[in-house]
Amino acid sequence: MTEHYTTIRQRFDRLAGQYLRNPITHWVGRSELSALREMIPPLKETGKQPVLDFGCGTGRVTAMLLDMGFKVTGYDLSPGMLDRARAELGENPDVVFTSDPKAIQSPWPLIVALGVLDYYEDTTPLWQEWKRLLSPSGTLLVTAPNARSPLAWFYTFLSRFTCQAYVTTPERLMPAAKAYGFTLIRSKTVFPQRQWGHTLVLGFQLNTP
Repeated sequence: MTEHYTTIRQRFDRLAGQYLRNPITHWVGRSELSALREMIPPLKETGKQPVLDFGCGTGRVTAMLLDMGFKVTGYDLSPGMLDRARAELGENPDVVFTSDPKAIQSPWPLIVALGVLDYYEDTTPLWQEWKRLLSPSGTLLVTAPNARSPLAWFYTFLSRFTCQAYVTTPERLMPAAKAYGFTLIRSKTVFPQRQWGHTLVLGFQLNTP
């Protein structure tokens, strides 16, 4: 997996300069962000709740979470993508960006991971990591390319020229998710909102031991 992480980091470092100029990313992303926003639990009345944007990239989800009033830590393997996120969002006391896994060790009540499952044919290491990072009864929100969608298959075909992505279904994800204590609590398909929509948006809860 270390080799796989290195490959992802290197490829997204190369993509960082042009990532924000990709109109397809923005087009699909609007639907994904809207669905994620609907699934995020309401903020507590007192204080700013911490949230981990896992695989934050250039900060699209980070910006949304800040707008909602969260205190955000954006974590990404690619320093190049984090540089773009810092440039986009500027100085803000409510956000920290890091590529150091040691900086995200605290238990998190909420983790959002947009476009992370895409790049793992075997998703087991991600569920293992999320279990370690998430608070008991915490919420995990993820997205993934939908194997029932011709649009998602086309996306994964083109991804071979950048960073190889993989389609999936909730049914394929559930064995690994259940093995690490996650229960599926919400599911939505977007772009468009049909069974064959491009993106799965899934909400999980970590079972209390």
